[in-house]
Amino acid sequence: MVTYLTIILLPRSVQSGAIAMLTGSLVGGWSALALDGRSPAALGFYVGAGAARESGLGLALGVLVALIVVVVMALVGGLEWSSEPGSWTGWLVGAVGALAFLALPAAAEEALLRGYPLQALSEAWGAPVALIVTSVAFGAAHLANPEVSLLGVVNIGAAGLLLGVVYLRTGSLWWATGVHLGWNWAHGYGADLPVSGLEVLDAPLYEGASRGAAWMGGGAFGPEGSVVTTVVVLAATLVFWRAPWLQPGSTALAADPIAALSIDRELQDEPSGSKGA
Repeated sequence: MVTYLTIILLPRSVQSGAIAMLTGSLVGGWSALALDGRSPAALGFYVGAGAARESGLGLALGVLVALIVVVVMALVGGLEWSSEPGSWTGWLVGAVGALAFLALPAAAEEALLRGYPLQALSEAWGAPVALIVTSVAFGAAHLANPEVSLLGVVNIGAAGLLLGVVYLRTGSLWWATGVHLGWNWAHGYGADLPVSGLEVLDAPLYEGASRGAAWMGGGAFGPEGSVVTTVVVLAATLVFWRAPWLQPGSTALAADPIAALSIDRELQDEPSGSKGA
């Protein structure tokens, strides 16, 4: 209801749609958490000193994974770039604008799927089931995108798996949103390629394009249509699942989310660690 009301009140645009989704997801998630006796901070978008740091680290991580995809695709001949007019000053200004433009949609999608639904499903049926359900939903949500392919939907689902693991390891939607934003920015602006079939950004100085078979170069759907993305994203998901450095901060721990793998492990290990100290 909140989402539909926001859509009616705001002018039609990518940003207004993201605002509506984010508003509805936050209000719905906070309301459900209140029924569980938890504070709004348990959703993962808590206010605190760690929020900016976690967003920045997530952003860097998302950019890194996305650029690995781009580099591998270029090495196997799936991508090419041609020169365009522009300046590095214009590129830097555009880079900041692109981050601002992509931030709201990334936050909205994370709040929608990696907010309350992932937590509640994880508590009810366990993390693996929660990750699979929300990842399938994430892929299905992009079925209407331009130039969509089966491989593209599979890869978006795999990206949902990665984002879900990031949330469960950190208890932070700031982390997950940062990774999501970094991925979209690196492909859409940094490499100047389509993102999920959409070309809403245009970086100066160069123009990216797919080469060869769509299953390798991604075609008009962008890197998410390539088998390279499948391999890199699944490998990154396994790394993140086991990464000891991906841990919740003190604010995330204090927020008391319903379910987060690393939080659960830390709380379970704390007594034994204290006894051994």
